[in-house]
Parts: sequence; C-alpha cells; structure tokens
Amino acid sequence: MNRRGFLVLAGLTGWAVTSGCGAPDAAAGHPERLPGLADPDRRRVAEAVISTFENSTIELPYAAAHRLDDGRGITAGRAGFTSGTHDLLLVVQRYAAAAGNNTPVSRYLPALRAIDAKVQDGGDGSSTKGLNGFEDAWSTTSRTDPRLNAAQDAVYDELYFRPAVDRAARVGLTSALGQLVILDTAVQHGLGSPDGLDALLAQTERKRGRATDDAAWLATFLAVRRADLENPVDEETTEVWRESIPRVDTLETLLQQQRFDLATPIAWTFAGGRFDIPA
Repeated sequence: MNRRGFLVLAGLTGWAVTSGCGAPDAAAGHPERLPGLADPDRRRVAEAVISTFENSTIELPYAAAHRLDDGRGITAGRAGFTSGTHDLLLVVQRYAAAAGNNTPVSRYLPALRAIDAKVQDGGDGSSTKGLNGFEDAWSTTSRTDPRLNAAQDAVYDELYFRPAVDRAARVGLTSALGQLVILDTAVQHGLGSPDGLDALLAQTERKRGRATDDAAWLATFLAVRRADLENPVDEETTEVWRESIPRVDTLETLLQQQRFDLATPIAWTFAGGRFDIPA
C-alpha cells in the first residue's frame, strides 16, 4: 500500500457517478486565462470536492477521527491523516510545538512515534497500540483549541497543497481544475511512491509532453491514473484501489463539462450523493 491510499468509507461500495451541473466556463477554450488555486474561492471549491471523495462532505472534517480498518490505523482530520502513514504524527508534533506536550492530544506522541518507527522498519501500519482514547481527545481538542486545526492546515499545505500546485505549474497546468486533479492525486497517491503522483506525471509526459492544452493533457493524465487504480503496483491494494475509481469519474465529468475555473455555482455527484456549492 502506498503512503496515501484511498480512505475506505464503510458502506460506500458500488458507487455510481453521474454528471454534475452548471454552465461551462466562459473561457473554457482558454483555461490558461483562468485563475488557479492561488485564488481562495477556487481553492475552497477544490478542497470541498476532495473532501467529498475522502469524507462524503464538502466541509473539512477537522474534528473527525475514526478507525476505518483499512490498514492505516487511525484516520483523523481535514485530510485523512493516518497513524500508519506518518502524516498524523507530523500534525501532532506540529501541534505539540505550539501547545506543549501536556495536552490530551500531545500525550499520544510517544505511541505515534513508536508506531511510525515500526512502519519505517517494514512493520504493520494498522497498529493502534497506545492510542486508546485518541479519537475522543482529537475531536474535543479540535473543537476547543484552534492550534490543532492550524497544525492540520500547515501540514496539509506542506505535504500536499504546495507540492501539488508546484508540480502542476511545472508541467504547464494553470487552470483551477487542472490543479485540482493534481492535488487530489497527491492526496490519494502520495508523491514519490511507485504509483505516486510523480510516477503518474512521468507516464503522462511520456505520452503527451508538457501541457499546452489543459483539456487534452488532463484527459491523458486521468486515463493514466485510472489504469493505475485498475492495476495497482501492490496487488494487496487491488480491491481498495479499484473502489476509488469513481473519484476519477467525477473529475472526468468536470473536465467534460469544461469547468476549468471551478466557478460557483458548481455541483457534482459522488458516492451516491449530490454535492453543490452555491454562488
């Protein structure tokens, strides 16, 4: 399993994705003229779309913490940080640096470090040894101490948002939709694993080169990503990976609708539910 696999949500199997709604962008034929995710409104839409993929809600679930039995231990926070993939440890370390070690969440640092060390040595990322009560501590702290949510934002930006936007610019993607596609791939696949974002970008560039047409390039990239989900590098992840293919379906629908600037109002369907953001 790569470092940032899809977070399996209980009961969401057999997903069907239908087209969203909304008029095509006025400058759909020239996405290079449109704002990217540096624009706060476009970033809000992009992160809402990804949140529906990860959490079935457009709201960022800062206070959520669950054991999903997906091989990654505890999943918590706005980006599905997990105890088995290092990023939850980074969030708690960032929080402890601001709030001190004597808080209900910071006290779990030794257990998180122990789990992380074992995973780095090839151990089981599903272990939750020493994390009894973590979910309640996390949820309560998120609702009462803004420093925990600030730590989540900081780690998300460092691990996923900034690297994804930088890579999008590197390959020539300037539209908000193009950057959403790259960001969502970073969140799900990670960056440097054998089936991570960098590997998928390299495959796409071999097929199409640098993006001079966002639509054509993104169509190729999403086809490459779909093929990777259908035939994952790690055979143990086959079922989980294939269950996340509707994520690509939704992004392809937005591409077909030419929603390059992610302007509101915007709507999409995923995991049997319809989501929308008004103007």
